[in-house]
Amino acid sequence: MKFILFGGVGFIGTNIAKLALERGHDVMAFDNLMRHGVKENLAFLKRFPKFSFQRGDIRNIGAFDRLPTNIDCIINLAANPSVPKSIDNPVFDFEINVRGHLNVLEFARKNGRIPVIFASSNKVYTDKINTISIKETKTRYEINNRSYIHGFSEDIDVDGNDGYTNSPYGSGKLSAEKYTREYWKHYGVPVIINRMSCIYGLFQKGVEEQGWVDWFLRAKKMGKPITIYGSGKQVRDVLFGNDVAALYLEEASLMKRLSGCTFNVGGGAREGFHVSLLETIAILNDTFPGPALKTHFALWRESDQRIYISNIRRVKELTGWKPSTPLIKGLRAMWRKYV
Repeated sequence: MKFILFGGVGFIGTNIAKLALERGHDVMAFDNLMRHGVKENLAFLKRFPKFSFQRGDIRNIGAFDRLPTNIDCIINLAANPSVPKSIDNPVFDFEINVRGHLNVLEFARKNGRIPVIFASSNKVYTDKINTISIKETKTRYEINNRSYIHGFSEDIDVDGNDGYTNSPYGSGKLSAEKYTREYWKHYGVPVIINRMSCIYGLFQKGVEEQGWVDWFLRAKKMGKPITIYGSGKQVRDVLFGNDVAALYLEEASLMKRLSGCTFNVGGGAREGFHVSLLETIAILNDTFPGPALKTHFALWRESDQRIYISNIRRVKELTGWKPSTPLIKGLRAMWRKYV
């Protein structure tokens, strides 16, 4: 297959590109190289003979004129991934996450209805998720409602009819989702939407505001302090980059059958695939050498979820995919690679 990956030398893009290239596919990455450290990812991908690169910004519709059109699948990963940044600058977030994605959809529509896989986010779910009953233990929050024993499914509130909100980031991703489905219905563009949870792994360039698992590991490796916003007991399911890459390639191969589907994508409710911030710190301190991580606490961030675990039964049933890399295995792979 021939792929274009928008945001293709970012963290997830690099993982998908690497796996696709190893399987013999052609990959073009389109990226503005805005993110710190992604030039290293680009240098890595350039080793593959079936890889090509086009520098550009999805906010600039003219940049699409330079792209090939004989493409089998588009994967759009280009985004502002930061909730805090979206709150500080909602127009910036909108221009990338909504307008930019609309440009991608138009390119797909005008060039033979190229299939599109869109990386959305669990942040499309409103703050109503924090009203679900939880219990507090020494190290984490736990769901206290058997209806959510497998995590949160795709029917959790996104509309905010009861007065709940998302964040500018979540609102933008939800808007982009809606445009994606409209292009499927009205224009016949095949689409799949993935509501991503916490993804971590090789090629990530984690910072304090985004990519927290990677940031914690780097801080441990470099002896830097970290700030915990809130209690540290907030829980996320975690999915390794190579695992999510395998899913995207499987979805591309099944596009005719899956077109129109929206999936929650994450580590899920299985043990070893969800963790709290405090537990992650303990794992890093217990597993790897060096001084213990220095931490200090700050106020909760706006629109933070106390607990989010993806219910991934739907995507597993329809694709046959499932996560295969527990957190500790993923962390060890990252520790060996990072200098």
